[in-house]
Amino acid sequence: MAGEARQLLAANLRALRRARRMTQEDVAGAAEIDRSYISEIENARFSASIDLVEKLAEAFGIDFAELFDRTLAARLLEDRTAGRTEMR
Repeated sequence: MAGEARQLLAANLRALRRARRMTQEDVAGAAEIDRSYISEIENARFSASIDLVEKLAEAFGIDFAELFDRTLAARLLEDRTAGRTEMR
């Protein structure tokens, strides 16, 4: 399916940001990019480059592959609902 990776990145970025209780501005500052990019990525309107994905992963202290983990958003939502904030 075309755009599947973009949708997955969008969902995971939003879920990770919310789980860490970060604003789009917080993430943008940590990744040294403009906040508008975060919004565009979270809404799947922007295809992020590999370099940008690496910057985002570094901002969260995770491996870039985790941003494409098909279960990440669901796990983070489950943890958030249960009151946990650490990533598994």
